[in-house]
Amino acid sequence: LACPFILPGGTCRAQPVLTQPSAVSVLPGQTARLSCTLSPQYNISEFGISWYQQRPGHSLTYLLYYNSERDKHKPAKIPDRFSATKDLTRNACILIIASACHEDNGNYYCSLSRAFNWF
Repeated sequence: LACPFILPGGTCRAQPVLTQPSAVSVLPGQTARLSCTLSPQYNISEFGISWYQQRPGHSLTYLLYYNSERDKHKPAKIPDRFSATKDLTRNACILIIASACHEDNGNYYCSLSRAFNWF
């Protein structure tokens, strides 16, 4: 049998799965929190998460990468309203959009990422 996901040390596990809610609604000016939950056989603290935005009629835009407060990255062109954190009890990474506005409407995607080294 082939192993779908081999961890360092040769451990074989099912492939990690990320789950997002189908929709999140907020009023203008409110803070939106979008969750990205990792399958329970994995620990979110061991992974970095990249977030992307796709607005209607636009291509996919990279928003940010978050692993921890010491290991994160956000392009200068992305507003400071966008940030992320982890909820270890829910095994999730949370994208936070402060003061949400109409231009934030769109689809948001998360993906597992290898740890980046930004320095």
